[in-house]
Amino acid sequence: MFVRLVRFRRLSFRKVYYYTAHIEGADNIEFQDFLVRMSDNIEYREQLGMILQYIEEIGEKYGALRGHFKHERSADALPPPYYIQPGKPNRYGLRLYCIRLSNDIVVLLNGDLKTENNPEDCPNCRRHFRFANALARKLDEAIRAKDIILNGRELEMDEDFEVEL
Repeated sequence: MFVRLVRFRRLSFRKVYYYTAHIEGADNIEFQDFLVRMSDNIEYREQLGMILQYIEEIGEKYGALRGHFKHERSADALPPPYYIQPGKPNRYGLRLYCIRLSNDIVVLLNGDLKTENNPEDCPNCRRHFRFANALARKLDEAIRAKDIILNGRELEMDEDFEVEL
């Protein structure tokens, strides 16, 4: 499968530009798919609203500092590690997998309701977790090879740049 990065222009803030991934042949970009699926479920709307609030606050006020993200192997996730889902001590909550490339650049991907402590054991999150980690490793390789240059909030790459997973 081939994946290319796309800047999510509606989420361009003072401190962070957000990008997402487009999988060749997919109808939606990854983050848009997450938004559509989660907003269709009334049970997820409050948590989705919190995640969107964190995305805006991180982008506008704080920058993409490590402490605002849950580290998930090579990738990351929102909500932040300091978020505790009120009234639901046995539920792990909604997860949005992402890749924090720097304090200025984050790639928002996809996710779902996490039902197990280990995302590998969660039928909802497993594929999103694996995709995020595989893409994170490929992007790290591309950055080291200088196929992608991090320039402030911008990703510099050839217009037709894509990675194969």
